[in-house]
Amino acid sequence: MTGVLRLKSGPHRILEGAPWAYRGELYHSTARPGSVAILEDSNGRLVGQGFFNPASVIAFRLLTRNGHDVIDAAWFRSRIRDAARMRLNLLAEREAYRVVNSEADQLPGLIVDKYGPMLVVEILSLGLKPFRQAITEALVEMYQPKGIYERGDLAVRSKEGLPRENQLVYGTLIPSVEIRENGITLTIDVAGGQKTGHFLDQYANRRRAGELAGERSVFDAFCHTGAFGLTCASYGARHVTGIDIDDHAISRAEENAVKNGMAMTAEFILGNAFDWLREESDKGPQYDLGILDPPAFTKSKDAVPGALRGYKEINLRGIKLLKPGGILVTSSCSYHVSEAQFIDVIRDAAKDAKRPVKILEIRGQGLDHPIVPGLPESRYLKCLVCYVG
Repeated sequence: MTGVLRLKSGPHRILEGAPWAYRGELYHSTARPGSVAILEDSNGRLVGQGFFNPASVIAFRLLTRNGHDVIDAAWFRSRIRDAARMRLNLLAEREAYRVVNSEADQLPGLIVDKYGPMLVVEILSLGLKPFRQAITEALVEMYQPKGIYERGDLAVRSKEGLPRENQLVYGTLIPSVEIRENGITLTIDVAGGQKTGHFLDQYANRRRAGELAGERSVFDAFCHTGAFGLTCASYGARHVTGIDIDDHAISRAEENAVKNGMAMTAEFILGNAFDWLREESDKGPQYDLGILDPPAFTKSKDAVPGALRGYKEINLRGIKLLKPGGILVTSSCSYHVSEAQFIDVIRDAAKDAKRPVKILEIRGQGLDHPIVPGLPESRYLKCLVCYVG
């Protein structure tokens, strides 16, 4: 412990259940960057203990509201065991899932994903650095992995004062790991793929899309390595067309199709999904089921208006591409875009497309990506299942 922080007077989200305090909410402190500090309210009452880093806009990240907790290696091992046990109890049948989900598991800045025998770790908070060994030991104890690989090639690490580097922290690196997901085999690039190699938060939504895909013709825009489309093919889709601008992802999607005996059912196109949607939708309705799973269109509140225009454009085109009676499974992972705003996007896209649209289901991230009740930002994934008339 290196210091005490004090909140300025006034309302603060952290007093209402959020796990963050922003730099502008705190009086100047001599606490060391990356240290565990005590946070008090403006009257000197304990708020909790957490990581302090004045270089970050989020200067305080809550670990515990208990002032008697000793934040040491044993504390971190205990927290990781709790997070892992919850997943092992709920998701025992799955080979791949998120083990630690940052603030939602009271381990701010720590992401751990499991892919069969490999674990992939992201450390995004300077305060975690002294506890890396304890984190590794706890993960080895719970999972006995063949290897643990740290993905550190992220811009946010520079803002935290962490080096941008990837490294093997335990065992042997298996750079490409095969997993079974929703009945199909996928090869995950844990060393070079996007994020930690796969988008685990869409697991249940991929299965739901598959359940709706029987005998349908499917397009999968922003398809990445083909998980949505191939799941649809495994459930009996007549044909799947996937589009992505990432040549590495498209190559992996094609390999996954061959691996699952779906090369004749699923085709993958290297190209700009925006352009493809526009060009194909101008030809009129062609598909029975459409999937839109783009990357986040905004990382800040300032860019939300542009993001909403982007979401409207692709959903407008997606609706136009569907035959009457078609299904659109559309997602947003931009946490600055709320569920209400995303629903408004669908409303406006349907109006411009002059097509009746019904929202059948409002879905989100899976059980392994829990949400903090006091932190709306932790509910970032919105997935709507829509019926297009």
